[in-house]
Amino acid sequence: MGDRANFGFKQGDDTLYLYGHWAGYEMLKTLADALDHAKPRWDDVAYGTRWTISNIIGTDWAGEYGWGLTVNVLCDNEHSIPVVDFEQGTVSLHGYDWKTEGDVMRPNAKFTMTIPEFVDKYRSK
Repeated sequence: MGDRANFGFKQGDDTLYLYGHWAGYEMLKTLADALDHAKPRWDDVAYGTRWTISNIIGTDWAGEYGWGLTVNVLCDNEHSIPVVDFEQGTVSLHGYDWKTEGDVMRPNAKFTMTIPEFVDKYRSK
């Protein structure tokens, strides 16, 4: 049981995925709030990614369960996948297909918007 979700962070040709076992509920709001906190580093891929992930995980860093990191591989997933691209300054939302060999993110985004547009639309008000 869970509410499994993945958050993607483009890094050149690769994507770093943050997996959250209970992260699906209000995941776009959670990501927008974390990006809002990371605003001073939107122009820096490494720091922007670390700061955003840190804000999503919050105080759960010391826990054995609940969060994971992968590169170019999705973990269990039950939701569309938001992908942050700090180099392009965008957030895209991708569907996914469950295949016998695992989760596969769909290449065509449901939407793509700038990071500021995404934050303005989805952050806590």
